[in-house]
Amino acid sequence: MKKKLVIELMIYIVIVVIGIIMLFMYEPEEVDVVLPKDFQIEQEGGVNDAFIPNE
Repeated sequence: MKKKLVIELMIYIVIVVIGIIMLFMYEPEEVDVVLPKDFQIEQEGGVNDAFIPNE
């Protein structure tokens, strides 16, 4: 193999290894979601309202 190709391959291997290590080391921060007491979820319709017309 050419020397340039071997160096490029080593660089890609290092990038992939660093990416895999970062993937397993990542810990997302916990975010507290505060909703006001008067917050209401209103849903119009639902799964039971769906229909398929016969033609």
